[in-house]
Amino acid sequence: MKILIYDKMQIAIPETVPSTVRSPALSDALFSGVPFTAEFGQPEKIDCVGIGYTDATELTISAMGETRTAEITKSPPYCNGLYLIDPISDGEYYPAEYEINHNGTFIGRIGIGEHRRLGVNPTMEHGFYTTNESRMTESGQIIPGAGGFSGRNFDADIRYKIDRDVYADIEAAFSGQISRSFPYFLLTDDEQHKLPENMLRFYASTDRPLSKLQSSTYKFLYSYRFQFQERF
Repeated sequence: MKILIYDKMQIAIPETVPSTVRSPALSDALFSGVPFTAEFGQPEKIDCVGIGYTDATELTISAMGETRTAEITKSPPYCNGLYLIDPISDGEYYPAEYEINHNGTFIGRIGIGEHRRLGVNPTMEHGFYTTNESRMTESGQIIPGAGGFSGRNFDADIRYKIDRDVYADIEAAFSGQISRSFPYFLLTDDEQHKLPENMLRFYASTDRPLSKLQSSTYKFLYSYRFQFQERF
């Protein structure tokens, strides 16, 4: 599974990035203000983009006179997730700023950074969850739950040690993103034999902290089970 753990959009100079595309809530959509240029003050490598909640069919990232395009073929929520792009570089340095644009009328959160691979084994077929709580009266009537939400989920089991890059991303993202329960952008192309095609891209949180993966650095045999729960 490919995942964006450390979203570099969160460390861009705040004045250069609309607050709505940094919000973990996809409903905080940006309806104008594109293109915009995310500035970092130092070179940053970007090889993926996380896209959430948009009617666009493509999103472009430009720098150093080059442009990379993420093709979006599905509508929300099935377009929400991770898209891979080729890094932009002059052969020696990466850009310190990126212009981001799209051809739609709105877009939710945008994440950029370097994707990582996790050796994930989906332990069961996908399912659904809800926070609605219905109630049954003493006369057998059902009062439907209200005010909650429903989404998709899947259970995963990691049985492989993480590498230094994954650990470094967890450490960099922990205080500003992971500890604040920011959802992750996922690409499950390696798991498509166990997950439906509509879950190829996914925007989800984990029911147990992803930061616990760091303990596998020191173990040869390791298993960590958790659930990815869709977020909006």
